[in-house]
Amino acid sequence: MSSPSFSRAIGTLVLFNCAALMAEQDCLSTWKDNPVSQSCKAYVTAAAPDQITPLFEDLQDGQCAMTVTCKNRYGGGTPNLGVQFKKTDLLNLHYCNGEMQVEPCRFQ
Repeated sequence: MSSPSFSRAIGTLVLFNCAALMAEQDCLSTWKDNPVSQSCKAYVTAAAPDQITPLFEDLQDGQCAMTVTCKNRYGGGTPNLGVQFKKTDLLNLHYCNGEMQVEPCRFQ
């Protein structure tokens, strides 16, 4: 049997290693690890018609800015222009009728 201190130390090490790995990964790679990313695509306009991948920018302090279009309930796409999230939140994002948010969707 392991002691509670030993288990706590192992849990802390695992958490630290996950945070360190995420810090090394860029925003786009982290985003692609979230299944929600499959429902979003590059935001395309007449000014930037050739975007193949979503536009992501790694900001300071572990923040990411992204510009993507995500499916909405009407079958179209909802632009998410320049929205910013913590990199650690990218894996937990939800898209609610096309809009990105950290909290689970609330349907009315």
